[in-house]
Amino acid sequence: MDTTLTAPPVPARQSETLYPVQYLRAAAALVVMFFHVSVLSQETWGLDPRRVDHVGAAGVDLFFVISGFIMAMIVDRPGRFDGREYWIRRIARVAPAYWVITFFVFALAALAPSLFHSTTADVGHLLASLFFVAADVGSGSTTPLLVVGWTLNYEIFFYAIVAVTAGLFADRRLLIASGVILGVVLAGIALDPAHPSLAFYTDPILLEFVFGILIFRTWKETGSAGFGFAPLTVFSLGVVLLVAQWERPLVDWRPLFWGVPAAAVLYGGLGALTFRSPFLARLGDWSYAVYLTHVFVITFYVKYAIPTAPLNELPWQAHYLIMTAVAFLVAGGYYTLVERPLSRWTLRRLRSRAPAATLPGAAVDAAE
Repeated sequence: MDTTLTAPPVPARQSETLYPVQYLRAAAALVVMFFHVSVLSQETWGLDPRRVDHVGAAGVDLFFVISGFIMAMIVDRPGRFDGREYWIRRIARVAPAYWVITFFVFALAALAPSLFHSTTADVGHLLASLFFVAADVGSGSTTPLLVVGWTLNYEIFFYAIVAVTAGLFADRRLLIASGVILGVVLAGIALDPAHPSLAFYTDPILLEFVFGILIFRTWKETGSAGFGFAPLTVFSLGVVLLVAQWERPLVDWRPLFWGVPAAAVLYGGLGALTFRSPFLARLGDWSYAVYLTHVFVITFYVKYAIPTAPLNELPWQAHYLIMTAVAFLVAGGYYTLVERPLSRWTLRRLRSRAPAATLPGAAVDAAE
């Protein structure tokens, strides 16, 4: 196996695993989990809020950059772009596992409302969540029933921009898609909309999808020859820039302070993380399940497990290790028993109602 610090060539086979992307997806899910552990610990025990691991939220930024990269790769591959197949695969990949958790949260809010601070079993809120719409649900909030689902609302919005520009304008390089995103963000900056939904859909965080698109274009052009900079250096620089902001709460300029380092992590990681580890790749497979389920795991552990003996005597490092292991085990079970079977079933059902078609590159399931 080539371990030199050059970018791997663009995969020639549609089913080839992008190992660096898999590793980074697992890492992104893990740091988001750590962020929520830190926030929940502070909320539960009244710890110093300045000590919150804010930068762990940058795992979301890394997810967005990766998403831009993967969509650019899929749409760029040879063959006719089929919008129907594109949406079938996107819905089958994202929706079923998320819907199951969303219905679970709705049921909990209806049967045990005392478990929640503000979430209620509101049907309108449920429908907005199921259809990935960032609707105003009151008090200026667009958060879906499953709190982490706000990122999926951005994902679906990005997928829609890609589908329209690639389908109507043959924008296979996603140049028009990138221009649309840039225009939307500039409009948001200029108009500063007060309506929460408009503010959501014009947020500068959308630029991180463009970062991923740009990384793919660079990777495609230089993949066989290597990058101009040593990938390990770029990767390390991105990590250092993020770690340097460990306790910095960030609201403004997120794409700059977190998105750019996240882009550097992916850009460099494509060339630096060329080793093959089936175990780490499997954790990448589980990353979506980790993202969807980790809040339930850490909430139970932080609020109910840690206060009990002998767990209350363990050092914090042990708690993090236990929560990480449990979160990935739960995610592995959810992926195996729920996410993957439902995704495949949905794919078969939707395809059975549509003409047979093949979207170029659609077989890279692990990275999608």
